[in-house]
Amino acid sequence: MDPFTMTAVLAAVDTAASGALSGAAGELGRRTAEGLAGLARRAWRRGGGDEPPTAPTDDDGRRALAALLIEQARAEPGFARDLASWLRESEWLAAATAVPAAAAGAARPRMLPPLTAAFTDREDVLAEVTALLDEGDSGADPRMAAPMALLVGPAGVGKTAAAVHCARALAARFPDGELYADLRGSAAATAVTPSEVLVRFLHHLGVPADRVPADEQGQADLYRERTAGRRLVVLLDNAHSASQLGPLLTASPGSLVLVTSRHRLPALVRDHGARIVRVGPLSDADSFLLLTRIAGPERVAAQRTHAEAVAARCGGLPLALCETGARVQVREQLSWESLEREFAAAVAGLRGSRQGQAPGMPDDADGLDDAVTPDTPDVPVAYGGGDSPVEPALLATDLSYRDLAPDAARLYRLLALFPWPDIPVGAAAAAADTGEAEARRLLETLAAAHLLEETGEERYRFHDLVRLHAERRAHEEDGRGATALAVRRTVTWYLRLAARADALVVPGRWHLGPAYARTHGGDDPAGRTAEAARAALTGLRRERANLAEAVRAAEEYGFDEEAWQLCEAMWGLHLRLGFHDQWVATHLRGVEAARRCAAGIGDPRAEGRMRTQLAFGYMGLGRYAEAEAQLAAAAAADERAGHHRGRATATESLGLLCLRQWRYEAAEEHFRRARHVLDGIAPGGDGAADVPRADALLAHHLGRALRGQGRHAEALAQLADALARFRALPARDLYNEARVRMSIGETHLAAGDAAAARTPLDEALAVMTAEGAVLQQADAAELRARCAADDDDAVRHLRLAHSLYEEVGDTAGVSRTDALLRERRAG
Repeated sequence: MDPFTMTAVLAAVDTAASGALSGAAGELGRRTAEGLAGLARRAWRRGGGDEPPTAPTDDDGRRALAALLIEQARAEPGFARDLASWLRESEWLAAATAVPAAAAGAARPRMLPPLTAAFTDREDVLAEVTALLDEGDSGADPRMAAPMALLVGPAGVGKTAAAVHCARALAARFPDGELYADLRGSAAATAVTPSEVLVRFLHHLGVPADRVPADEQGQADLYRERTAGRRLVVLLDNAHSASQLGPLLTASPGSLVLVTSRHRLPALVRDHGARIVRVGPLSDADSFLLLTRIAGPERVAAQRTHAEAVAARCGGLPLALCETGARVQVREQLSWESLEREFAAAVAGLRGSRQGQAPGMPDDADGLDDAVTPDTPDVPVAYGGGDSPVEPALLATDLSYRDLAPDAARLYRLLALFPWPDIPVGAAAAAADTGEAEARRLLETLAAAHLLEETGEERYRFHDLVRLHAERRAHEEDGRGATALAVRRTVTWYLRLAARADALVVPGRWHLGPAYARTHGGDDPAGRTAEAARAALTGLRRERANLAEAVRAAEEYGFDEEAWQLCEAMWGLHLRLGFHDQWVATHLRGVEAARRCAAGIGDPRAEGRMRTQLAFGYMGLGRYAEAEAQLAAAAAADERAGHHRGRATATESLGLLCLRQWRYEAAEEHFRRARHVLDGIAPGGDGAADVPRADALLAHHLGRALRGQGRHAEALAQLADALARFRALPARDLYNEARVRMSIGETHLAAGDAAAARTPLDEALAVMTAEGAVLQQADAAELRARCAADDDDAVRHLRLAHSLYEEVGDTAGVSRTDALLRERRAG
């Protein structure tokens, strides 16, 4: 029976091309892809042809490559043996890149925000959602999608609280957990992308970070797979459009999707069968009950009639009622009667100034909560009456604002100048130009007045309606100069935070921008620990959304130097964690900011740097043509700027892109050009200090390109040169020395000289052990087993690799070495 069927070989080619070439499964993925490239070149040499094969990018290309391999295996026994061996490796890669299935009882996400103890009423909303579920349970087609309720209503009416209340009340019907995301859809500019939400959801559903696909379609496919057959509540809060929601909808009929929005989203009703549930103002009785719960029963009892009148003034909006109740609770001398007069005076002032604008109030309050951007076909929720449905909330916010002490009022205004996803204490301190202890006190004051919501430990956010009030107050009271300074201080705080963390996450790399001069030794390897690096990466991940907003804020306010430097400082975040959609979005802004700087008095080197980093974002998404275009443009920009170091990096990166695509001859040419560019850096010139290390890295890359062409003797000579260059550096780079030794071992293996591979791999293994690089140590041990002198030697190294994979929780590595050990025992 022919072992080389089209189905089996094509599946292996698919695995190597789609998984390994995008960086999946680490070194195993790279080696499997390079093994496939070697087989393809051998078959090409024997069959003849004009051009060497490149990595296939579509189904037709993969099928043609599989057919070529099968044809050669049937004609040549030696090739057949090597193809069979490679097919076995590809099976391990398939296991490594596959997302492990969720174990029974595992990965039950609990993402719902807490429900306030003062929550009141909404039993009608719960009844409608319950009825929707009961209809499905009573005979709906099980092939249908999950039942979906769309809760619509104006800003401040309590849609989120109502949806959370429903989800918690119905939790027993959804034992597999709850997913929650704030889609920030009050405006198109702030709305989060589906990819950002999918990444978070997949992590909470038990998908390891390194197994999340880079592209949104892959993420959506995996999300549907992970939620299929499960009973989940998915709460998608503050949606902007139906297109934003599409990839986030589970297809499991046993789940429930709750969406809140200020818009009716007719496409969601038409295409997904959503049931509209209107969330209106609270009744008079429930308004008074909520106000009593916030202010305290003892404060209401003495002046109940006036308290009821104040509750009525709040228009049934929970936001207004909570802010007003908080005022009364905090101000012991404030009477309900005087509060009623304040409301009446404020309303009269607002209505009397319809031709102009009342202090702190928008001219058209309806536009605040019901405006729909032209790019969406969805229509706003209409509410009757001539007055805005959000007017009471705005009035209550304005009255609460007037009670604030000047320092708290100033912080309230300055925090609202940009729609930050959330606000950590340090950023608040920077905005107000004060210390963190003082900022912490003022934030707690604003939270107590219900002007800020606490979202986590020492992290806050605005309701968007409150933020708009605060922003308008800031522009009226502080002026353009003071507000711009506050935004700049905040952006600079994020820049310094990111630069310090990046210097720990990726030490030793060359970088641009003065922000790195203030990293307090983060670049010093002696002061860096693995724990500090992990903590820094965790911090970058926590601030990821805020960092992206900081780039946008810098662009909007014209702080171009800060914009591109922020992108530079996010290199470690994206290099280690991906988030490729955000990577591309921020660095497109970074490119434009850098171009404006180059045209003015800024750093002319920045454009090339931004384009090179943007190219790596495109590479992560598999958009190789766009990556190549950016790298070519980067090299040209650096040449214009006379920046040889940047031009060398862009040219080197073109070579690395070619390595991914099996274009080894082109890769060699780019690496040689990069070395020539480095030769043009004069002693003491810009980038001269980095030239020796850069030369060593290029020598290593060049050795890999030569090995890919089958020029093993030349590759070994080049790798020996790379090793000598690394060993000659003033500050020894032991990790990269070990990487070169591993490449030397791989090259000997590719040339069929297993005995020669042992010594460099033993040396690499010793260094990786000393450096505490556990995954690389395991990889070296596994490679060493491939060139073992005998079975005992192989088993010893496989057991070492197995224990190391267990230590770091690499289940694919554990299962692979298990299989290899079983084969040794069976043999």
